[in-house]
Amino acid sequence: MIFGPSGIGKETIARHLAAQKGWRVFPQHLAFDIASAVIGFGNDGFEKYQRDLCLNALRTFYSNKVTGVVFTFCYVSKASDFFVRGLLSLLNEMQVEGEFFRINCELKEHIARVTSDGRKNTNKIQTEEYLRDYLQKFDFGESIPNVSSCVLDTTSMTPEESANAIAAKLRT
Repeated sequence: MIFGPSGIGKETIARHLAAQKGWRVFPQHLAFDIASAVIGFGNDGFEKYQRDLCLNALRTFYSNKVTGVVFTFCYVSKASDFFVRGLLSLLNEMQVEGEFFRINCELKEHIARVTSDGRKNTNKIQTEEYLRDYLQKFDFGESIPNVSSCVLDTTSMTPEESANAIAAKLRT
């Protein structure tokens, strides 16, 4: 599980890690996009629908005996607790021990990442102004309560170096 604010590089790091390990990648933003289209962001039922999409995808990976999944998501203190409770319950039900990595970087680097050409033509944050507003509105500075997380500052690391650092800390 790789978590942190949007635009920090979670999915890019996840793709490198998954390639190294022969695993799959499932970014939460896919479920966010579907839930936005079906329910509408902020409408009643949005959070539950998005959570159910993610958990059903993870259940499907498990039932299909996928050897490993790198799941990326944003953790917003308190607002994401409903989602995290469901995720932890599912992992417990499947008897899977998830490992959590919180990604962060300095603001200047974060701005460079969201304004990079690789984010153009996506539904993702693409401007410094939007990023600053987003970071001011939501608290991404905390780790998930009662969950052991490794914190990785990726400011001066390439995505491959970040993936290598995570791989080196994995228990398996």
